[in-house]
Amino acid sequence: MDRREYLSTLLCWGGIVASTAWIVGQIWRDASWLTGLCFYLPSPLLAVSLLFAAAFAWRSARRWALGLLVLACGPLAFVALIENRWTQPPVELGEGTPRRLVHWNVFDGKLGWERILTQLEAQRADAYVLSEVTGDLDFSAAAATLGSGFTSLRQGSLAIIARGTLTERVERDHDAGQAWLVDWQLGNSRFSVLVVDLPSSIWIARRPLLEWVIGLVSEFQPDLVVGDFNAPRRSNALAKLPAGYRHAYDLAGSGWSYTWPVPAPCRAIDQCLVSPRLQPFSYELRSTAASDHRMQIFDFQVRPTAFASAASRTTAN
Repeated sequence: MDRREYLSTLLCWGGIVASTAWIVGQIWRDASWLTGLCFYLPSPLLAVSLLFAAAFAWRSARRWALGLLVLACGPLAFVALIENRWTQPPVELGEGTPRRLVHWNVFDGKLGWERILTQLEAQRADAYVLSEVTGDLDFSAAAATLGSGFTSLRQGSLAIIARGTLTERVERDHDAGQAWLVDWQLGNSRFSVLVVDLPSSIWIARRPLLEWVIGLVSEFQPDLVVGDFNAPRRSNALAKLPAGYRHAYDLAGSGWSYTWPVPAPCRAIDQCLVSPRLQPFSYELRSTAASDHRMQIFDFQVRPTAFASAASRTTAN
């Protein structure tokens, strides 16, 4: 057995092991810590790896190469048909005032705060929710940079810069996860935003954290839930949302749904959940050179029939 054939054999067995783990993950998802590790194996990365391995093995181990091509069909099908949608869903623009909220994990500003603020200013949003922020940014100055009437609020590694008034309601921590509920008053409209930041360590099981977040959503019924969940959109807890809540991507998004790591995102770990009070009409994920996460850009309106009940609900809480 020559060196190329030996390497081809190793690649083939590695492909079989990785594909088996991926299949286990797709069946059980994050039911346990171990199956969660299998579930977090990115489908695009696995598909590309299997195709490269098949190409390498083609000359010296053609049967192995054909087997790898067959294995690649599974993750390719999930990328094309399950994890992404390629057409914009139909949306209706109502009579309410359009609002825009941007969420972005800014990578602790390591690639330059000036570049980050330039990107944010270009979005012309009403509110900016930032994850992974550090203490070297003057948020009052940043708010002034983004436009008149902007104020800022910060809690740990999370921050919100928005037009109007911001009021902190609840801050909760759980197993290195953070959830922050903020009221946002803009003109005659009042919104409640639950900002989520969950740990990235592979040693921490995601399912208990996600169930904790979903419990907070059920308890406080926020209008929007945004943040770096460090868990895929198809996780068990995120696939069974409280009544009326939907993923913004499912409601108004299309295209490549993965958010990390830029420049080749292959994991959909930044999420935006929408309550039935809001009527979405656009959801976009945008890559930049200023962070390792893609930016979430969500455009929405308040549903007129939901405004009164939602306002009384918010006051009661």
